[in-house]
Amino acid sequence: MTNNISIRFITVALLTVFAFAGSLFAQAGGTGSIAGVVTDSTGAVVKGASVMLTSKATNSSQTVTTGDDGLYSFVLLQPGNYTVKTSAASFGDSTSNVEVQVGRTTDANVSLAAGSVSAVVQVTAEGIQTTSNTFDSVQNATAIQNLPINGRRFQDLVGGTPTALIEPSRNQISLSGQRGINTNVSVDGVDYNQPFFGGIRGGERSNSAFTLPQESIREFQVVAAGYSAEFGRSSGGVVNVSTKSGSNDLSGSAFFMWRPSDLALGNEFTDALREQKLRDLNIPLIIAPDQNQFGGSLGGPISKDRVFFFTSYEQQQWSIRRAVTHTTLVNFTPTLPQTEPFNTFKAEQTQFNQTNDAKAFIGKIDWDVNNSNRFNIRYNHSRNEALNGVSTGETVLDPTTNRSLGTNGIEGNRTNAAVAQLVSTFSPRVLNEFRFQWAKEERPRQANVEQVSVVSNVGELGTRTFLPTVQDDKRYQFVDAMTFITGSHTLKFGGEYSKIKVAQDFGFNQFGNYTFSGLNATGDILNALSATPGTPTGRLGRFDVSQARFNQQIGNLQAAFDISELAFFGQDSWRATQKLTINFGLRYEKQFNPTAEASNTPVINAITSTTFPLLG
Repeated sequence: MTNNISIRFITVALLTVFAFAGSLFAQAGGTGSIAGVVTDSTGAVVKGASVMLTSKATNSSQTVTTGDDGLYSFVLLQPGNYTVKTSAASFGDSTSNVEVQVGRTTDANVSLAAGSVSAVVQVTAEGIQTTSNTFDSVQNATAIQNLPINGRRFQDLVGGTPTALIEPSRNQISLSGQRGINTNVSVDGVDYNQPFFGGIRGGERSNSAFTLPQESIREFQVVAAGYSAEFGRSSGGVVNVSTKSGSNDLSGSAFFMWRPSDLALGNEFTDALREQKLRDLNIPLIIAPDQNQFGGSLGGPISKDRVFFFTSYEQQQWSIRRAVTHTTLVNFTPTLPQTEPFNTFKAEQTQFNQTNDAKAFIGKIDWDVNNSNRFNIRYNHSRNEALNGVSTGETVLDPTTNRSLGTNGIEGNRTNAAVAQLVSTFSPRVLNEFRFQWAKEERPRQANVEQVSVVSNVGELGTRTFLPTVQDDKRYQFVDAMTFITGSHTLKFGGEYSKIKVAQDFGFNQFGNYTFSGLNATGDILNALSATPGTPTGRLGRFDVSQARFNQQIGNLQAAFDISELAFFGQDSWRATQKLTINFGLRYEKQFNPTAEASNTPVINAITSTTFPLLG
């Protein structure tokens, strides 16, 4: 097998922003930054001022000195609250309490008073980003904790961002009208996308259950357009997520939600459904599922000011009552030849439970190795199992389906990921960040039965046409970027490499599938399914009608391949003046795909060597 370059993608962005302070490329995955200018009471810049940044969570600190332009900046900061203390000869000290948000630059300009007069300033990250051209929105920890959300999938909160929504067909994140599979989701600066189907990892593949505990999400940024050259791969925007870390304070949370179906109230629509359909079928009306969700989090110090831990766990128990019913058989009296298929369909009528249970766990260690190195490692796991979770025609309110329980199956999803990050400060103006990720996702879709299927207007029997299916993928990702702060420029250069392995066993009609083209009447269908010869005249047995069709897929149903993704980028934030910032960047991407087998010879040989008709 040989490799060839299938995608060559170059992005060039030249963006001009009028601003009151210098700009940084704050969209660095999972982190934020602080920038500002130090002036005196007359507005003149203060050269050589000492600016010390201290984290309120971990007590770690770093110091920079303003240059001739009075500018200072701190990059690659974990989201949270910081203290910025500024001092200079002949001036009073100034202390600012500054909030840093993921993907954003917080403007913290400092005005020093002459003499010994000191000042304390509160700076939030909620204001307009005067140094950024990014069209974005941030959902912070307060919003994530307090906004109502059914199912505790943090990504459902993107609806609070203009032009962002959860698309109804696949429950993926759609930005600016793009398909959900075109959105790039990054968690702590590494890829969190499903490489086979696209979209967020898990997604509808986890039966729309969570794959990360909501309690572990500190905040996330949604960038619908205008993201920097550091981000690529996608045309649909970026979701930049930061997970929580421990601090010097031991803290935790716990929650429990109990939502029984008996407490749900109906309306005129549910009343009509019960009166017009369900009562005659002797099927109870179920308005909502039984749903329990519980979990919590805990974080704190392992070694004060040095090593910190954070962990979170969530679980969902979800169940709803469903029913198989064949409405066309109500008040139908079969003839003697029709009795056998009639009784077969009637015997399939039953009530059953559909579940959607999920578990998710995350553990994280942060280590301030020394003043120059900061390291963290994270592991997360999720598991979803949905018994009878294959959609068979039911709706939110109507629990009935004409597909037998055998056509249903078990939807499963399992994710595992380990992520490590090292931020090294070689000097106050030269920093490097390295990230590594190993991620794996498995999605088994099991069939309740494995047998030939029969699809008709009366109902459906046997194995569902697309079951069983097994899909899995692995990703090995390496990311490195170096930042240089020199004069009026903030330069950033980096690269990324991913090795992806994907595999799927999939096929339609694996056990064979009978259909009846143009045969719609209940009596005609039962005649066609009868083993008794003669009705209609000349019929020799089951399926011996001209409308009957049989399909079965042949082959090993397997698809497996490896791909490599390589990207390089460079970008600059040039502070031309205190009020003018020019941001520009260049990104180059390649994807290496395997050479596909283009010959159909094995399939042709299998067909030509088969003797028809197939008798069984």
